[in-house]
Amino acid sequence: MTKREGDRVIIKLGGSLIERGREIIRFLRDYVEEKDKALTIILIPGGGPFVEVVRNLSANFSISEDTAHWMAVLAMHQYGFFLANGEIRIPVVESMNEIDGEPIRILLPYEMLKADDCLPHTWDVTSDTIAAFVANKIGEKTFIKLTDVDGIIDEKGHLIKEIYAEEMVEFEEKKGCVDTELPRFLMQNKMNCIIVNGNFPDRIIAAIEGKETRCTKILSMHTKTF
Repeated sequence: MTKREGDRVIIKLGGSLIERGREIIRFLRDYVEEKDKALTIILIPGGGPFVEVVRNLSANFSISEDTAHWMAVLAMHQYGFFLANGEIRIPVVESMNEIDGEPIRILLPYEMLKADDCLPHTWDVTSDTIAAFVANKIGEKTFIKLTDVDGIIDEKGHLIKEIYAEEMVEFEEKKGCVDTELPRFLMQNKMNCIIVNGNFPDRIIAAIEGKETRCTKILSMHTKTF
């Protein structure tokens, strides 16, 4: 997955990293500007504490699944605006027409999802699958998920370095730190996901550059290497 001129990298920045999220963005901005000016990084925000408000409302009040779905998507927007408003101000965009022109930007998914409302409106779909959806729309078949763990852990407590999405569908307990729908979406769209602990900047860069690092790679059955 060595990046070439004009390439884009899709990174989902999970809500579990909210305390370091702005620091990660500053690091990525500096990396692109100093190391690889040809690269464009598109960040998809997770939901963080903003989506937990929606979960609590959904659990305690009468809210339809459709309403909860769109409220949760807009919770991603709140996290996105929070991330963009740090020491380093990052452009926030809402359409594919706006993704180029800056080395790094945050893409909010509501308008894209409204235009192609193909994902189930359940809590099986979270920002993981939505990030995969955005990557697929942009034309990228791999995206990086940054979270606060090293990846998917097996029953013996060992990190799973590679796993096929099909295996995750068959064995529910192996989903670990991704939502239930993501493996199915990856299979259907022949996509891959790299789960990386965002607390380690060197791992993020290795994933961007296609180098080996401590992570979990979720592979579609159609693509054995990337």
